Amino acid sequence: MDVRNQADRTAHSRELILDATIECLLREGYAATTTVRVQAMAGVTRGRLLHHFPSKQDLLTAAVARLGEQRLNRRLEDEDDEFDRMLGEARPGESDLGARADWAILTLWTGLMHSSFFSALELWTASRTDDELADSVRSHEKIVLDRVRENARELFGSEITRRPGYDEFFTMVFASMRGMAVTYTFSRRDPHREPMLSTWKRAARTLLLDAVE
Repeated sequence: MDVRNQADRTAHSRELILDATIECLLREGYAATTTVRVQAMAGVTRGRLLHHFPSKQDLLTAAVARLGEQRLNRRLEDEDDEFDRMLGEARPGESDLGARADWAILTLWTGLMHSSFFSALELWTASRTDDELADSVRSHEKIVLDRVRENARELFGSEITRRPGYDEFFTMVFASMRGMAVTYTFSRRDPHREPMLSTWKRAARTLLLDAVE
């Protein structure tokens, strides 16, 4: 037996299972994400699934890590046509502070509309009554948020991020964005027309730009 090919097949089946888990969380929700359902979606045998993940707990813990990796590895400006349509314009230069702040706000909001956020949300909800899952979620969410903070500094640019109060501003606005994004699980609104976008943009100009200029 070719050991390398066997290892590749094993790794591939694991990826299929985790991708199916994340898709099931997104399409059908946490309650419907059973090992039997995931097995069917992944197209693997029961033995293969249990080889990788002996329990639903093991499966969901691994899914948290997988989602974290997906969210960390995403580049917001390398998204699909829908992202481009929503964003609508290229990155302004750092010297055009107002336009750059508006663009950064819109980019952060658009990034939250990605399916990975809503899959993660299913796990957040489940972790309320599952201490082991909650430990995993807390750990990975801290890593994800640190990366988002890092990416946001790049989006806003050094001219804005070195201004007094930027860190507090980001914490406030991103918390507001995540809270508003949760409502899109049931509102069926068009995120292109989110009313809070104008409020977040105005907050950036008032707290970071007008206060200094």
